[in-house]
Amino acid sequence: MIRLVRRPAFPGELNHELVWPLALVGGALGAWGWFLSGLTLPGCIFFNLTGLPCLGCGGTRCVRSLVHLDFTQALRFHPGFFLVVLGAAIWAGWSLVTWLRRDPLRLRLAMDESGARGLRWACGGALVLHWLWQVHVLAR
Repeated sequence: MIRLVRRPAFPGELNHELVWPLALVGGALGAWGWFLSGLTLPGCIFFNLTGLPCLGCGGTRCVRSLVHLDFTQALRFHPGFFLVVLGAAIWAGWSLVTWLRRDPLRLRLAMDESGARGLRWACGGALVLHWLWQVHVLAR
């Protein structure tokens, strides 16, 4: 079983409420700087060898669409990355609320072995579905 719990942080535990919002802001600033510089990314080796998109293909177009606030195109180009960015934005909002309230409790996932196994299978299935989407949309 998988559930969300609010609990105090363990001594020495990574402060996820600080690290991941900073990673989101750092990634956004890095992408913004990269696009402003006019640099291009190297071609996809997997695509060059097989003619099929890899799991990362479409990511740059997704980010460009996000920069222009075109969420529909961003979701179309790379639904996996779009959902990761959406989740990171929600987490950053939650972290800000936690920080402003000075809440000592942290939101964490708690799971037993069967929940962990189910989560692994769900993530693997999501990756397969995502790749099939990439092949359908990007390999035209």
